Amino acid sequence: MNTGWIAMGLTAFPLVAAGAPVPAGMESLPPHRAEQIRAAAPDAARAQPRRPRRVLIWITPSHLMPKDPHAGWCIPYGTCALTTLGEKTGAFEPVVSDDVAVLLPESLRHFDALVLNNSSGPWITPGDEAMERLAQHGDRQAVEDLLRNSLLGFVRGGHGMVAIHYAIGANNHWPEFRELLGAAYWGHPWNEEVGVRNEEPDHPLLAAFEGKGFRIAEEIFQFREPYARDRLRVLLSLDTASTNMGVQWIHRTDNDFALAWVKPYGEGRVFYTAFGHRAEIYWNPVLLRFYLDAIQFATGDLPAAAEPR
Repeated sequence: MNTGWIAMGLTAFPLVAAGAPVPAGMESLPPHRAEQIRAAAPDAARAQPRRPRRVLIWITPSHLMPKDPHAGWCIPYGTCALTTLGEKTGAFEPVVSDDVAVLLPESLRHFDALVLNNSSGPWITPGDEAMERLAQHGDRQAVEDLLRNSLLGFVRGGHGMVAIHYAIGANNHWPEFRELLGAAYWGHPWNEEVGVRNEEPDHPLLAAFEGKGFRIAEEIFQFREPYARDRLRVLLSLDTASTNMGVQWIHRTDNDFALAWVKPYGEGRVFYTAFGHRAEIYWNPVLLRFYLDAIQFATGDLPAAAEPR
């Protein structure tokens, strides 16, 4: 598989094919922000890769990007941060794409893990431009079925997936996608400083937090079915005792507001975190370490328990 590199600002973003157009939504960041992100990223990965790793960073396709609430904001900041983590530490080769063709089996097999970078909307359904290139696989429904099976089979077959923030709000027409992630989006009652409970201080994926809870200013989600603690392993959750619980639009009545979890999916590994809305998240050294550990978990280089407790 040939990878091309397109320079954007201070960061070079690898694309699926040499000379490919720059995916929509990957706008250049202000130079000082790209510098901040690079300075905040860890110098080395926590685990030595067992072999060279390639990670697909998936963003909202161009035909959906104009309506994406994170276009020009979380997505380019997240793309810069995620690619920087791979480039600076050497833990993985980052490849950024918004082209559904990269989700076909013959392409996905070149990757060790997939990171959903705030990608939203029904992106598993190919747009008109993609259909012009994929028509040999049948009509739109046939192509979508192929893409669905490819993605699920990729994770089920032993690969990994990391989903960040609003990635959980995508593909609402696809129930198996919600099962894959472990929950469905149910609004964001908070966009303020909240308390976060560290539910498993000794878990390898929480090492960045040094065994402690913390406070963070962020847009905080709540989740609905299929979310259930007997189906996934919650790592971080909202500390309701130190959070403003007087905000509107709280739907859950059990005070169970998970903010990060892991789960097995067949032979594969799934990680989700709700953190990833505010721009300053992406130059927070603790959260960048958290993201990197999650990616190394997804590639299989950082072993960590994923079964429900």
